[in-house]
Amino acid sequence: MCPNCILNQAPLDAGLYVAFGVCGVFFIVGIIAMWWAFGNGEFEDLEGSKFDMLDDGDDNTLAQRAREAVERARAVNTVKS
Repeated sequence: MCPNCILNQAPLDAGLYVAFGVCGVFFIVGIIAMWWAFGNGEFEDLEGSKFDMLDDGDDNTLAQRAREAVERARAVNTVKS
């Protein structure tokens, strides 16, 4: 709310409806985007991106070794628990 509107006690009739309308549109777009992402499997492999950033070349050896090391560490931790 602008200071001039507060001092003059101007009503926010039209502006308030526009603001809520814009927020509603963004909310609906966000829900549709999440629905689309879940439908396309974007959240299936959340940890893959941290291994993919290790790929410097075309052979993907660094990422493969890192992924295998993490899986071995997890296997050891689950056996101990």
